[in-house]
Amino acid sequence: MTEPHTQAHQQNNPLPAALPVAVTYTPRGLSLVWLLPLLALAIGLWLAYKTLIELGPMIHIQFKTAEGLVAGKTRVTYKAVEVGQVESVHLSDDQSGVSVAIRMMRSAEPYLREESKFWVVRPRMSLRGVSGLDTLVSGAHIELEPGSGQPTRQFKGLETPPVVRMDAPGGKYILQAEALGSLDSGSPLYFRDIPAGEILGYTLAPNKKSVYLHLFVRAPYHTLVQENTRFWRVSGVDLTISAEGVKVKTESLQALLAGGVAFDTPDSLKEGSIAQNDHTFWLYDDKSAITEQAYSKRIVYVLYFNESVRGLSIGAPVEFRGIKVGKVTDIGMEYDQQNTTFRIPVLVQIEPERVDALHAGKPGEDVDSAAYDLIEALIQKGLRAQLQTGSYLTGQRIVELDMHPEIPLKRRGMPGKYPEMPTMPGSIGEITESITMLLKSLQSLPLQEMAEELHGTLKGANRTINAAELHDTLRSLKGITSQLEQMLVQMNGHPPTLGKRLNETLEAAQKALQQTEKSLLGVEGMFNPSAPMHYNLLEVTRELSATARSIRSFMEFLETKPESLLFGKEK
Repeated sequence: MTEPHTQAHQQNNPLPAALPVAVTYTPRGLSLVWLLPLLALAIGLWLAYKTLIELGPMIHIQFKTAEGLVAGKTRVTYKAVEVGQVESVHLSDDQSGVSVAIRMMRSAEPYLREESKFWVVRPRMSLRGVSGLDTLVSGAHIELEPGSGQPTRQFKGLETPPVVRMDAPGGKYILQAEALGSLDSGSPLYFRDIPAGEILGYTLAPNKKSVYLHLFVRAPYHTLVQENTRFWRVSGVDLTISAEGVKVKTESLQALLAGGVAFDTPDSLKEGSIAQNDHTFWLYDDKSAITEQAYSKRIVYVLYFNESVRGLSIGAPVEFRGIKVGKVTDIGMEYDQQNTTFRIPVLVQIEPERVDALHAGKPGEDVDSAAYDLIEALIQKGLRAQLQTGSYLTGQRIVELDMHPEIPLKRRGMPGKYPEMPTMPGSIGEITESITMLLKSLQSLPLQEMAEELHGTLKGANRTINAAELHDTLRSLKGITSQLEQMLVQMNGHPPTLGKRLNETLEAAQKALQQTEKSLLGVEGMFNPSAPMHYNLLEVTRELSATARSIRSFMEFLETKPESLLFGKEK
């Protein structure tokens, strides 16, 4: 049955005469199918290249805290333009703060230098006002302020925003003060009660004895700052009670709480010029203190006095012909073991800026060196220091400098780090020295022998004066005088007789004078130049004369200026 079935199937479906043959074909070139993935790859490579090209540097900033900073979200801005983004925040290696890794844009790379500043902008409230309120909505961000210096990738962030931006117009100056007081970064500066600047910060002066305050004066007020401008502190309440009533003057609330600085340029003999940046000014405690100018340059000398320095205190003025040129900074006492004596060193500060010749110097020359050289030249020509009484009422003493070429130059030559200025005795010292020398001379005299000799001489003189011979002689002289009077009356009528009687009278007078001379020989012996009594009396007379001269000069000064007993010596 199978075979007939197969035959019947072949009859119904006849086979073709011949089967087709498959032919293989090798295409030439790339198929269009690959164009799409290749295009996608090219675009991806281009985007990657562009991303790498535009990718900025990675920087690291050290902050004390990461408050408000979120990785992948916190922005870095400059003038409200985004220039970078925080990528990671982690603790620093020493765990003293946090290190923030920030990817900066390529366009911000020129701003990444050593003096560039970064700080976190967040809401802040201080005496200067409220800032950063916009971050309550947008969140905290990091602000960049470009600076100068070498390119770098490591920075230390600021905890507070800078008071003044780098590009703010104005001038920067330095105030030197003995102490910081209530001033701080951000303390205001006033000109006639108008806010004109701020304190940027403070540092310790190189001499470690004062403080430098870095000051910024905004434009256009910086053009008012001259080399003779005065700065003083303003704070607190000024209370004045007078006949007009009670006056209370206060500064702004910010100056009242945090302190402030004011400035003005007084009229002076010197025409001031505009101060350049970083010019140094002295900061006074208040406005009334600017009447006495202070100076930042000081040179130090040591003085040695033999006389008493009672009345001389630290801070006493050093004057040159009545003009203050410095002050006393220290008074000591040293013991010389070699000579078994005491010496009193007095340390003084001379302010060379008070004298034009000492302040100017030569171009490029150190002011201190020029001042020391000039003062040494003056010392060689007679500059000496001496103690003077500033007030006879209080007994306060001052150090007076003046030219005394007649006083020989004499230094003690004691080793030390300060140069020595020669001294001379003061006016009171001269009087004291004269009295001391007089007392020493009196002590060296043989007073007991002189007293005995004087006592004997006085006894002899008493005997001579009370002797009968002296009385007879005086009576004879009286009679002779009477005879002379009679002769003068009779002179006109009897010339011959008058001549004879005149000769007799002269002979009698001569005899009386000879007798008187013999009677006074005892008294005359006391004044013999070769006698010891005569020499001792001359020595005492000389000492008394020297003392009298000193006292007379002192009294003449009081006669011409009696007000010095109340107000002291004129400055």
